[in-house]
Amino acid sequence: MNMFDSFILMNRTDLPDLGGVQNWGLTIAGQFVTLVVIFLVAKYLVRLKVGSIIGACVLGGAVTFVIQNWGTVSNWVDALISKL
Repeated sequence: MNMFDSFILMNRTDLPDLGGVQNWGLTIAGQFVTLVVIFLVAKYLVRLKVGSIIGACVLGGAVTFVIQNWGTVSNWVDALISKL
């Protein structure tokens, strides 16, 4: 039983907790937004639309900020709604 404990049960300490899964999800969402922005920038670069390139970068940055700081943004929205 001692060998079973050392090989099977002791290796379970490396399992992710809920915070690790949440950070993984935020990382994947941020990477997806980055890929979409890169695609849009490449598409608009071929057409030489500088304003659209800047717009895609600004919108992608805003979406990434909202994803990474959801608690802060939701507090801002709650405060805005309570002021109205």
